[in-house]
Parts: sequence; structure tokens; C-alpha cells
Amino acid sequence: MFKEPEDFIVEEIPLYEPSRTGTHTYFAIRKRNLSTMEAINRIARELQVHTRNIGYAGLKDKNAITTQVLSVEGVTLEQVLSMEQPSIEVLWAERHTHKLRVGHLRGNRFELTLRDIPHGTLTQIKTAMDRLNTEGVPNRFGVQRFGNKNDSHLIGKALIKSDWETVKCYILANGDIPQQKFDRKPIETVVNAIPHRLRRLYLSAYQAHLFNRILEERMPHLGKLLHGDIAVKHSNGAPFLVEHAPLEQPRADALEISPSGPIFGYKMRMPSGDVRDLEISVLADDGIRLEKFRKVAGIRLPGTRRPLRMPIQPHEISIADNHEGIRLSFTLPAGGYATVVLDKLLADLPSPE
Repeated sequence: MFKEPEDFIVEEIPLYEPSRTGTHTYFAIRKRNLSTMEAINRIARELQVHTRNIGYAGLKDKNAITTQVLSVEGVTLEQVLSMEQPSIEVLWAERHTHKLRVGHLRGNRFELTLRDIPHGTLTQIKTAMDRLNTEGVPNRFGVQRFGNKNDSHLIGKALIKSDWETVKCYILANGDIPQQKFDRKPIETVVNAIPHRLRRLYLSAYQAHLFNRILEERMPHLGKLLHGDIAVKHSNGAPFLVEHAPLEQPRADALEISPSGPIFGYKMRMPSGDVRDLEISVLADDGIRLEKFRKVAGIRLPGTRRPLRMPIQPHEISIADNHEGIRLSFTLPAGGYATVVLDKLLADLPSPE
């Protein structure tokens, strides 16, 4: 569907502007056909800093043109602005008082060109988008969350279960650590030598996998509140316990609030009743207790709640300039996946010939 990176354009919407003072340098990059982690690795090498010293608000797609903000400490504006890396353009740089953290973004604006989609489906797509604007979009984690080989969550699961042999098999297959290291050290020691950021990615992929399983159990009624739900306000992300579902349902119907699912962790707020039973049963299916998330391979996983659906802000749906498809643009809140939107929009369309 997407033939060129120009068909998938993403622009990060920052949560705040840099203060223009402090020891950290915030800078925006535009990258082409490059993952966020690959870009960070290249930038770290040029600036001669460790990758952990570079902050980012969210991961962006690889096969696309994406704009996002990064941060680095102890590097001058001039050093950042003078960087020259293939497929990376530095747009601006400014000072700030603290490191950029994951989640410090308001959302993302997407501009997509759908190739080989018949022009006659434009009305159907507009109708489907109107419905999503009213009902919300399933807040499912997209397939890209689980790595190129779709196994990141399996590595995360093995880490949580301290199944070091399984972790070893996966990371050897992925080339993360050479075989020679396992010949000289205990497996657990080598596993803990996996870069901190990579370990966290594996673990968060497993958390995302569990969330998706809960979401599928609640389909197709993602806006229906149940007694004991932890609902989330879309305006500010505040969670609260639903003690009387019929009383709160009109707010859910208006997409002011939505039921939430678990990003499992030791500090995560738990629902009650049948909703709690469902979430615990998903963990039990994998032979895992909630306490296991307290500390895994040196990483603490406090957890949080994530709405089961997300609002969408449509901007444009039109015939592409070259008449080779349909262009649509929309904004999603932080953590939302455009590919999930496309799955919903195109599910009922006729297959291209």
C-alpha cells in the first residue's frame, strides 16, 4: 500500500516547548527510512555520547518520513546543528532544563497516501472516518511494536519468567549478543548485559501484547463501561473507578471517557469484580503473577492504565495529487498507531484488483 517513504509522513506534536535555558539540548530531526533507535545510534556516535544520554518522547516508524524531538545533555547547539548523517536532517536546536522522557508528547499528526485504493471508495472512507470520529478507534498496539521478527514480546515474557535459555535462543537468533559470550559467562549475566534500552523494549512489548489480549476480549464493545472498570478521561488521562456503570455510560457515549486496559506493573491501579478477574486470568494463562513485574532484569515496571479506545481528529480525506490513490491526514493522541486506524478504515472496502 505504501510504495515510498513519502506515502507515510508523521510529525510529532510536542507536549511543551524548550525553555531556552539549561544543560540539555532539545533538537528536532526529520528522518527517512530509519527507525528512531537507528537514528539515535548514529547521532550518539557522531556526538560521542552514550545512547542512554539521548532522550526521546516516542518511537517513530522506520519505513516513513518522520519528524520528532530528541534531547542530549552536555552538547552545544552548534555541535547538534552541524551534524551530518545520511537520512537525518536537524531542523532546530534549543536549550532545556531536563532530559526528554518517553511519553512527553501530545500526539502525532499523520499524512498518508494510500496507493491502489480506488477513487470510488472515497465516500466510504469518509463515512468510516466519521464513524471513528464519533466512536473512537481501538487503542491496539500495532504490529511494529513487536519488532521486525514479531518476537520482542516473547523475549519480554521469557525475561519476566527468568527463562534464560529461551532468552538466549531469541537473542542469538536476532544477533543481539554473539555466541562466544555465552561460552564464557553464566546466561543470566549475559542477558543482563543486553543494553538497558533494549531490555526495556522487550519488556514493554510484552506489556503491549497483554494489553492487546485484553482489548480483544472486550471487542467489539470498547466503549461499554462495566462495573469495576478503571475509566480514563481523554482530556487529561486521569483514571477513576467505575462504581455505577449506567450513570457514567453517557460520558463514554460522548467519548469523554473510555474503559481502560492494563499495562501491567507493580504500581498499576487494578479494577474490581469481573474486570479484575479477566485481567488476572490473562496473566495466569501465561503462568505469571503480578508481583513478577516489580523488577525484571534490573528494570522496574510500575505499569499504568491505557484507554481501550482513542479519539481521532480527522483533517483531510481527498484524492492524491497524482491520482494514484487517496490521501488522508489525522491526529492521534500519544501512543496511537496509524496502522490500526487504517485497519478499521479499510476492513470493509473491496479488495484492489
